[in-house]
Amino acid sequence: MRSSIRCAHCKRLVPANPRCKNQTYCGRKECQRARKRKWQRQKMETDPDYRENQRDCQRHWRENNRDYWRNYRSRNKRYCIRNRLRQKIRDRKHRTQHVLAKMDTLSSGVLPITGRCFILPSLAKMDALEVDIIPITVS
Repeated sequence: MRSSIRCAHCKRLVPANPRCKNQTYCGRKECQRARKRKWQRQKMETDPDYRENQRDCQRHWRENNRDYWRNYRSRNKRYCIRNRLRQKIRDRKHRTQHVLAKMDTLSSGVLPITGRCFILPSLAKMDALEVDIIPITVS
């Protein structure tokens, strides 16, 4: 029988509980919460019945508490402000990551070049494409 264990969460050396054969967590509240979270995460990954039951319980709760988030936002103004700011940052980051071609690079509206030109692809620089550029005047 072990006299002490090292807690898997807080890493403290604590006296072992003689009633728990495979004890890996101490009795502190946050350590027990960590143990339960780990168990639930593993259960959700491995047990389809448990996962379905959790989904049904959440759906039932949402149906019975339809105004929860509306009420939460009205009571927690700082949460709303912070969330809006963070969403703007996420939107800006998302926009800059996926820009492949700029549509408005020609500011004057008139092509300054006529005649024979080469167009080089900017994403994959493999070959140049020879094209004729002919300005069209719209009246």
